[in-house]
Amino acid sequence: MVTACSSSDGAKESGAKGDPVTLKIELFDRGNTPPGAPPLTESYFVKYMQEKFGDPNNIKLQFVTVPRTEEVPKLNVLMSANEAPDIIFTYSDPAVQNWVKQGGLTELSDLLNQHGANLKKYLGDKLLSYGNFDGKQYTIPAKRIIIASSTPIIRQDWLDKLGMKPPATTDEFYAVLKAFKEKDPGKTGGKVIPYGIRYNNNLDPLVRTFWKKMTEEEYYSLPDLMKPGNKEGYKFLNKLYNEGLISPDFALDKDGKKFQADLVNGLIGFAITNTNEPVYQSYYSTLQKNVPSATLLPVDPFTNYEGKHVKQIYHPLSAHLMIPKASKRSVEAIKFLNWMSDYKVIFDLQNGTEGVTYKKGDDGIPVILDSDDAKKVMYNYLDYSMLINGKDMGDQEKTLKANAADPKYKDFTMNSIKVGDQDGQLPARFDRPIEAQIKYNQTLGDKAIEIFVKTVTAKPADFDKLYDDMVADYMKTGGKEVMDEQKKVYQEMKKK
Repeated sequence: MVTACSSSDGAKESGAKGDPVTLKIELFDRGNTPPGAPPLTESYFVKYMQEKFGDPNNIKLQFVTVPRTEEVPKLNVLMSANEAPDIIFTYSDPAVQNWVKQGGLTELSDLLNQHGANLKKYLGDKLLSYGNFDGKQYTIPAKRIIIASSTPIIRQDWLDKLGMKPPATTDEFYAVLKAFKEKDPGKTGGKVIPYGIRYNNNLDPLVRTFWKKMTEEEYYSLPDLMKPGNKEGYKFLNKLYNEGLISPDFALDKDGKKFQADLVNGLIGFAITNTNEPVYQSYYSTLQKNVPSATLLPVDPFTNYEGKHVKQIYHPLSAHLMIPKASKRSVEAIKFLNWMSDYKVIFDLQNGTEGVTYKKGDDGIPVILDSDDAKKVMYNYLDYSMLINGKDMGDQEKTLKANAADPKYKDFTMNSIKVGDQDGQLPARFDRPIEAQIKYNQTLGDKAIEIFVKTVTAKPADFDKLYDDMVADYMKTGGKEVMDEQKKVYQEMKKK
């Protein structure tokens, strides 16, 4: 085990005596704890952090789990009741903006200056600026290593059995799905799902390629539902649904567990997942245990009006880490994150123990072991090293290799990152909170999901009117206010 560097943890700096104080920290529950593994709150990494940081500082670390699929609503309830953990985090910009507006977050500038020198150095001024609102530091933006967001994957072994090439256009993609359904190359007994989807998740690379040419102002201001071509993208999905080419019960699969089961049991021919998800969530290894002949291939089949394979990519920040205003442990929280910003600590939190969870390759890059013992330790490891999304080796070339370090899936992962980056487009980002978005975020989010589910599953003859009517209602229920404000803020940004 690599030991933590004492220079960054402030251990024993005050010689604290007496009863320890408790520092509560949010932790995602992704519902993927392996059989026989300890609970998330009693994992190897929890014990490591308690031993290396908590005990020397007389601090009891208490992790509070929040379901990943209910992250923002759960945090809203806890924040309103002043019962949120001392360190919380979210990927939702509107949620952060709302808490800033309501005065629910601790301003962090002085705390960072006093107790976060290494933390500031590790993140850098540019990344920290993403957490600055109206000149005040309210969040600590976590660092994102891989900016690729999502990657389409296909069953290569199915293509081989059918003598088909990987699809390179949307038309070829449709032909492959038809062949998967009609010929069932996986011998699923009629259970084949040519295109596996989840409840309104990871559809961007397909739908976005239906978008037509628009100005930068339209890209920034229009809701996705109103972007030219979005309706055609949904209509294409409606066609696939009515031809039995996508998951028949996707509307009920709100937590994605049905999708995961179908994928690892070899029923799905094509899917779009988060770029690192098939390896990180062990989909690929579990699939090959269930179906030894199965092979997955990253593909880029969807083409837009320019012939490009556009898809959304991430900004360089990952989650926003925050300290609620009601917290009495803001100093301890910053000290904890400052300790975590040491590279040696990050290494331990992302790799575990040499010989148990990883081995070092010839190039010195850790390779996570493909064993049940390793999986019982390493599941959800990225959520414990919350300052960073992706593996960081302190060197750009080694970092890229480390994110594809599993030798069995190294080529797959490197290819997946390459495909996920290709023709990437950053989401619109504004230099101040969009008040209307804060006000209507939950309502419009729910309506957007409802529109997707109902229009995709509608009868083809009903699609056009249903889409138009539901989008019109969306715009009346706050959508137009959000659009108008985003347009105004965009124009103000262009004048600066």
